[in-house]
This record gives sequence, structure tokens and C-alpha cells, in this order.
Amino acid sequence: MRILLLILCCLLGLSGTVMASEGAAPGNLPPTVRIKPLMVPVVSAQGRIEKYTQIEVNLEVGDAMRLGEVQLSIPRLHDAILTAIYKGIDEGWIVRGNIANIPALRRKIDEAAIGMFGKNVVTRILIAPISRQSSFQ
Repeated sequence: MRILLLILCCLLGLSGTVMASEGAAPGNLPPTVRIKPLMVPVVSAQGRIEKYTQIEVNLEVGDAMRLGEVQLSIPRLHDAILTAIYKGIDEGWIVRGNIANIPALRRKIDEAAIGMFGKNVVTRILIAPISRQSSFQ
């Protein structure tokens, strides 16, 4: 069943990268799953949202056979990442839209991925800022 799902995802072009296999050449990249851009609120000292910034999260999947399963779980992953972002704002490691503690955010995302798929399925978490929205007036 997983192989059929994986083949279907590859045919639809959902993986976004070249899939690596066990005997692949060293230059091949591992498969990745891109989470659509996430809005991170920039909260003022008074607790009001001033503007938003966006980040993009990509997850490298260590086991190519589980790629389809991870792709089907994108909505759950999106929710888990947003939960981690808002927890980061509450705990103070996301300050004014800037992620002051990237390792903490990666840990929270990794914990969510392990809870969903088990260990060593998501092998690397890539976080990149995309843009900032101008302030509300």
C-alpha cells in the first residue's frame, strides 16, 4: 500500500525533490516535504498583533518509503508547527516576529514529527524566513 501511495505522489509531483534510494549516488538529495508558508504574528509589548512575518518549513524524510505518509499528514504537521510557534511567542523565544531560539522551534517540530511517525522518519528540519508584512495602521 505504501509503495502504491509513494508512486502516486511521485507521479503527481508532490515530493518537490529528487528521491534518494539506498544505493543512490552521494550527490542525491533526500526527499523533502514543504509545509506551506506559515504566518508568525509580531506581537507588541501590549499584546496586540502589529504585523506578520512568514516562515517556510521543509522536512527532510530519511526513509523514502514513508514519504507518502508524511505528505498525507501535512495538515497535521502544519497545525503542530503553528502550535509550536505560538508556544514560542508565549515562552519568549519568538520575539517581535524573529525566532530568537531556532533550536527550540526545531525541537518542538521534531517532537511533533516523532509523535506522528516515530523516530528517524523526519531527519532534518529546515526553517527559512520569507517576508514581512508592513504594520497595520
